Amino acid sequence: MSSGSPEPPTTPATAPAEWGPTVPSPVPSPGPRRWLPPVAGVTALAVAAGGGSYLLVSRLNATGAPAPAASPAAPASQGPAGPPDVCAMLDRVDVDRLVPQAKVSDSTNDNRASSPAYVNWSCSWQNMNYSYGEYRRSRQINVKVTQYEGEKTETADTVARRNYGYDLESARYAENHPQKDYYYSPVRKLQGAGDEAHVQYTWSKGKTKYAFGTGFGRVGDVTVKVEYQADQQPKDVPLFSDEGKQSVTEQNALREAELLMRQVSEAVAAWRQGRPYARSAPRPTSSPTPSPTPTPVEIAFPKVCAEVTPVAAPLVPGAALKSERTQSGDRTAVTCRWNNREIPAGGKHRLRSVFVTFTTFVDRVGKPDSWAAKQHYIDRRAEAKEWEGSGFQGLFWYKVTEPKGWGERAFHQYRKNRTPSAHVGVADAVVLSGPTVVEVSFGGSDRPEGTGINDPKSVLMPQQEVVAGLVPVTEAVLDSFRRNGVR
Repeated sequence: MSSGSPEPPTTPATAPAEWGPTVPSPVPSPGPRRWLPPVAGVTALAVAAGGGSYLLVSRLNATGAPAPAASPAAPASQGPAGPPDVCAMLDRVDVDRLVPQAKVSDSTNDNRASSPAYVNWSCSWQNMNYSYGEYRRSRQINVKVTQYEGEKTETADTVARRNYGYDLESARYAENHPQKDYYYSPVRKLQGAGDEAHVQYTWSKGKTKYAFGTGFGRVGDVTVKVEYQADQQPKDVPLFSDEGKQSVTEQNALREAELLMRQVSEAVAAWRQGRPYARSAPRPTSSPTPSPTPTPVEIAFPKVCAEVTPVAAPLVPGAALKSERTQSGDRTAVTCRWNNREIPAGGKHRLRSVFVTFTTFVDRVGKPDSWAAKQHYIDRRAEAKEWEGSGFQGLFWYKVTEPKGWGERAFHQYRKNRTPSAHVGVADAVVLSGPTVVEVSFGGSDRPEGTGINDPKSVLMPQQEVVAGLVPVTEAVLDSFRRNGVR
């Protein structure tokens, strides 16, 4: 699939439900306005500050099953009991499917001093960077609910109807006036979603690539806007590049926009009538307790590493040996080190190190998990490819090389490291082997005698020398691993 093209369709976990037709909202007779907002159910706080006043509105945490999407005008005695909780208007199952592990935020915008007068409430669900196999995905949902007041001789319903008309006219204009770098789908009118509603797909296929489905609707004196945007990109593309980017397809975007439009319209109709409308439980008010950082436990030097010493020792003269195990959730990491930071070298001190890590993954019942290991390898390779040929804050990464015969998949990469902690030239090899990812690092530097390993005058080991040492030690590690495993 070409760069920038929409990603292939996917089957929704929850298909849109069927709704029957609704009765148009009748025009209310002149009289007291419906909630925007009443004194009851809110906390008003008048503040004298340069002639301004502020209204602090308490949020309603409504519970219960959502109501049908019909939108008869709500009598004053049966109107909303408080401002709507837009973040509760979407089904949690659908939100989790469309935007996994979303960050949720909401806002209120009070514009009753403007003409037309209105208040809108918004909620967004975002996850702009999460892993999905060999892809990095971006997902977001935005919902905005706006309630209008009447003005002069016009009712609030009339004002809302006119503003919805502007949205519909704009969508139809975009449909009928194609642009070089933008595609707008035909407007799809919806039946049974409030009083009137439509959805449309937009695809930007120029320099900046993105696509989304948008829905607009009206429920009495309230307008609704929903938006679903999604894209994915291979993890191993260069930084700040749109190479290989795929945007959500028209079919998927319109399907999800319609689903969201129907859910929000249904919830708004219930809210206007003062009935329960929440589809999902309130969000947690406290942050989850962070998981403790796993503590490495020192272990006896394992046989899988001991057999590598004849190859590692010449690379690190006088090496100190150390090994440890770290247990964390679905993985166990065993690390072996051959390290010497103070090798005499004719008036200089030389640093040389070989590090080996075996990370083995298990599933929930403790069985080897090759899939999880593969995802870990993919992420490591993607990171290497992402930084290939670029640098950041004292680091510079060179070309990724993918040797054959090392395992199911493998790569190695040289980098220069001039950070506050150390100045070294180092190469990393990463190999996938079933449920285990094997990582080997070799590198070092020379520095003036009596100085630290982060001395600016350090001379880094060059790429050719480092790789010449990395390759045989990696092959020795893999050979020992095949015979001994990790114990």
